[in-house]
Amino acid sequence: MTRTHANTTHGGARGLRAPDPCVTRLGFADLFHAVELHGDDALRDTLATVLPDWGCAPSPGNLAPGTPVTRVRRDDGEYGFQSWWATAPLTKLGVAGATCGVVADLVQAYLDARPGVFGLHCGAVRLGGQLVAFTGPYRAGKTTLVTRLGTEPGGELFCDDVLPIAPDGMAVALGVQPRLRLPLPDTMPDGFRAFVGRNLTVHDHRYGYVALPGQAAFGTRAPLAALILLSRQPGAKARFHRLDTSEAAAHLIRQNIADPGEVEAHYDRVSALAEGMACLTLVYSDLEDAVALVRTAFDGTAQAPRIADPGPPLDRTAAQEDADPADMDVMFRRSGDVVERVIGSDTFLWQMDGRHFFSLNPVGGAVWTLLETPASGHDIAAALHAAFPDVPRAVIAGDTARLLGQMHRRGLLTA
Repeated sequence: MTRTHANTTHGGARGLRAPDPCVTRLGFADLFHAVELHGDDALRDTLATVLPDWGCAPSPGNLAPGTPVTRVRRDDGEYGFQSWWATAPLTKLGVAGATCGVVADLVQAYLDARPGVFGLHCGAVRLGGQLVAFTGPYRAGKTTLVTRLGTEPGGELFCDDVLPIAPDGMAVALGVQPRLRLPLPDTMPDGFRAFVGRNLTVHDHRYGYVALPGQAAFGTRAPLAALILLSRQPGAKARFHRLDTSEAAAHLIRQNIADPGEVEAHYDRVSALAEGMACLTLVYSDLEDAVALVRTAFDGTAQAPRIADPGPPLDRTAAQEDADPADMDVMFRRSGDVVERVIGSDTFLWQMDGRHFFSLNPVGGAVWTLLETPASGHDIAAALHAAFPDVPRAVIAGDTARLLGQMHRRGLLTA
């Protein structure tokens, strides 16, 4: 698969200063991607800790032509991270933040090297022999929930961020340690807080990776038994609701970060995947309440989840309208912690904080391009109307206001 990316010279070095005389280049087993460490090679051990089975090792000599390169520079105790897919670096990162950026590039490289592999943005854990994927909207709590479930007896964490699904329908564990945002919130249960404190590996003031004794090793395969869409609601008792297969399939399509390939075949495959597993919505507020409910449902005594009386499917229309339309007079600019990735015809914006992906269709991608320099909503709508003169101005203005409102709420834009 050929990936479209913004870097055309030096493997994405634009935005960082000229290389230091001493550069450590790292390679990874069976991966056509290199990582260069400028100014400090301590991140080598960090990556080996977080990615224990990826064969991280020095790679001396010349790079093969066309090798994608991720670059990290340490300067005055802080890190700059230049993604292969981005035009500008992320700066002023701690060691865990820089590690997170490198891991994201390596996972994307893993997917790129395997055409036909689906990349589901989710957390996944095997409980009672059944692999369960958890996904949901912005800050639904998936990483915290799957990490907590991974501490349960017999719990086996497959991922907290991206789950590859092979063409045969089998999911593959990447063996990446889960990463939590620090400091932990005051509402975190004492027992889990203590566990995290004892098992932190790579960490800084914003993020911390956690070692789980039951983490699935890189390459472990299992069929997906269930997809659970998370809906965190203040004060709600943990409960399951049915999730229509069509809604589950639509969510899988939106959460795929790999190149979908031929559209019709992709849709057929996603529909078959959704039809072959249990699809549920989990409403919850309290972490331990949710853990108890999930453990009861997937206790290994049956091939299907044990749920006595799930509620009806939820109306998710209101949940999708998660932001007020933007003020079109306001000047908007891109946030500094966002990396752009073009996959097929869609643009994905990846945020360091929370590792969230925001999918933009081609028109949304055009809006993002227009925001290379600060622009008002009116400026953007005018440019779009020039490109689509047959669409009424009012329609373009309304769509632009809604998109900018969503992007601003997510922290992708600043005003």
